[in-house]
Formats: sequence, structure tokens, C-alpha cells
Amino acid sequence: MERTQQGGLSIPIESLADLSATCDMSSAAAGSSLREVCHDLIEPTATIRWLVRAAEAESGEELRDRLEAIAVAAGQIAAICDDILDPPRCRPRVRLDKIAAEAVASARARYDGVIDVVSQPVIALIRTGDIIRILCNILANACRAAGPVGRITVEVNEADGQARLTIADSGHGLAGAAVAGRAGLGLEIIGALALKYGGSVHLGISGLGGLAVTVQVPAQGRSSN
Repeated sequence: MERTQQGGLSIPIESLADLSATCDMSSAAAGSSLREVCHDLIEPTATIRWLVRAAEAESGEELRDRLEAIAVAAGQIAAICDDILDPPRCRPRVRLDKIAAEAVASARARYDGVIDVVSQPVIALIRTGDIIRILCNILANACRAAGPVGRITVEVNEADGQARLTIADSGHGLAGAAVAGRAGLGLEIIGALALKYGGSVHLGISGLGGLAVTVQVPAQGRSSN
């Protein structure tokens, strides 16, 4: 591990994949293990259940907002399943800023704290389901770390041919970063998915005082579409 000037840790993808003895790198390289997929479907499924219960007491614009959020969460599940069941036929690409905005909207539905987004149009060379899994895992860990009245920032940009996603929280930083249970498995999945596209993952200290997770994957180039 290499300690940066900001006090963060530059951790090789291989190290992230070794955070738990249960990690199966061979299955991660080929696709996803059943355990990993079940883990990644928990958040959007729980979001749908929560939104349905909330929508029962609402009407008008509030109900429409709930239904839109349910559609986003259902779309996340569909994209994850589609990526696993349907092998890619062409070079994948997604609008990372749009996928991130949808993931944040879904997270806000269940999180009482503040989630800020700063982004620019970026096309990432990664499958939709895989970037959704990365986003949902980091956001879920950030919400747990920051607590119910915490603060989270999501940044999407592009530099040196890399699409960059950074999610920071106001939790307890590297000292409080959990590497066991669901949080640990989430880090394994993030590392394996980034490695699949020749990407990288960096853990550091955020400006909010908590943990900052940065994922980089190849980018197509700046886009205003």
C-alpha cells in the first residue's frame, strides 16, 4: 500500500479483492457469483419496498415522484440482470453522469442526510449494470458510514482518458472503514468490477472528514450529448 500526501491509501485492485476470504476472483472475472449478485440486488429491492409503502399514503405530485423513483430502482435491477444474462456484443459505453444522478436519486429516497452531486458529461466504457453495481455499493457504504444526518458528495469527471467517480462521506475515514460483512463484500465487488475494465480504485480521506472512494475506468472522451 502507498500512502499519499493527502493521507489516503492507494490500494491495488488485487488488495481490495483479498479483503475477504470468501472472494472468488475466478467467478468475478467471468461474471459474478450468486452471493455477489444477491448482495447487489439488496439496495434497489429494499428501495422499491420502502417506496411502495410510502406511496400508499401519498397522492398527486408526491405519488408521481415515488413512482418515478420505483421505476429507477426497477431499472437498476433489470440492468444488473441483463448484464449477467446477456454477454456484451459490442464495446460497452454509458453516460456516467446520468447513471450517477439516477443512483443518487434512488439513494436519497431512503437517506435522511444530504447527498450533493457535482458532475460533467462523461461517457465511460463500462456496461450499465456494472457501473450501477459500483455506484450502489459505494453509496450504500457511504450512507451507513455518514449516519442518518451525515453528508455525502458524488463527483463525476474525466481526466487523462479516464472516467472518474468519487464518492465521499462525513463518517470516520479510513480508521472507521469497515472491511467485513456486507461492506467488505461491497469493496471486493467494486474492485473486481473495476479490474474487469482495466480500471482502478483509490481509498482516501475526504474533505468531509470521512472516506473518499474513487473509481476510474476508461472513458470514450468528453461529450455534451
